[in-house]
Amino acid sequence: MPGKLKVRILAARDLPVMDRASDLADAFVEVRFGQATEKTEVFRKSLNPQWNADWFKFEVDDEELQDEPLQIRVLDYDTYSAHDTIGKVYIDLNSLLWKDGVSEISGWMPIFDTMHGIRGEIKVMVRVELIEDANQFRQSSCGVHFFSSSRVPSCYTVQAIHGFVEELVVNNDPEYQWIDMIRTPRASNEARQRLFSKLSGELQRKIGLKVLEVEGNAVIGYWQCFDMEGESGVVVRGIGTAATLKKTAAFSPPKDVAKDVNLLFDDSVDASTQVSPVNSRQPPSPSKQLPQSQQQSDPDLDASGVLGSSGGSGGLTQRAKTPKLMLGQKIAMMEYPFFTITTFPPNFLEKLGGAVTARSVKLLDRIHNPGSTLSGFYLHCMKEMFESLLQ
Repeated sequence: MPGKLKVRILAARDLPVMDRASDLADAFVEVRFGQATEKTEVFRKSLNPQWNADWFKFEVDDEELQDEPLQIRVLDYDTYSAHDTIGKVYIDLNSLLWKDGVSEISGWMPIFDTMHGIRGEIKVMVRVELIEDANQFRQSSCGVHFFSSSRVPSCYTVQAIHGFVEELVVNNDPEYQWIDMIRTPRASNEARQRLFSKLSGELQRKIGLKVLEVEGNAVIGYWQCFDMEGESGVVVRGIGTAATLKKTAAFSPPKDVAKDVNLLFDDSVDASTQVSPVNSRQPPSPSKQLPQSQQQSDPDLDASGVLGSSGGSGGLTQRAKTPKLMLGQKIAMMEYPFFTITTFPPNFLEKLGGAVTARSVKLLDRIHNPGSTLSGFYLHCMKEMFESLLQ
């Protein structure tokens, strides 16, 4: 699906002194997305340059918009030697790809250098123009929202909870490549920065595809972890709870967390409160089926939810009461019912049994396929935890 990325560089402020003779800098900006690069003119002898450049335009695919970060690099111009790097800015464009979100961001952003830290600020404008793609074979998941909060965000209501989603991505670590022996420490650090940003976007895109497969549009309680496995590479793993959210017009501020925790031990929950439909399209458990409830759905899950334990095992129960869907489908919990949210519909949890743990040890030395090996390792941990629950 074609799209258009537009970037405009306006100004910078509080840049460091790069020319000792004049105590100033000759700054210019390099804008890079994917393999395409654009540059501004050099603004000479100033620590607060004002470029006010025209729009730089990049023709891109939506898959590339999700995977690649926008890189803005500020440099000091040198006539007879290599240009000195002042710092860089990485911008994740996923927040501009939501259907009901903004398509432009602008403002002052910190310029960061891996060797010296913050080195001033730069003012930019970034705009994304995207054409919606209904192709069922597409490899992008534009429009899927990711929320790190374990609660339903304000201004949204839940229409369905689809269950646990996860993905794992492995890539070679730049610090273990032969070229790292000849490049500078700054270049080595920036290579890792670029890789981390790209893996993060790729991971979200792949998880988003799984959410679209179950007809969801959001991930709640999203966790993302990086593991440095030495010569085996960099491993990034993401988990979350797939859901279908609907944006509401009114804004309701989040509740006090302490009040919500008391709901765990409060039996005086209003029985007249209606519940949200819970839809699980995962394969049913071979041992048990869940009964259906005849209650109608209320999209406002966040207003009167019942909390489970924090982390990934808050909803481990197989006899939870679930409502009837509008399509009359039967509800069945997935084989390993893990959740990363702490707020559930009333009557979704039948009881809270406590915490469960699992331990799994695997030798990862000289593995030939780290992706499948680590995926099997995590699956083994999930099985161990689920078996601990049933005991």
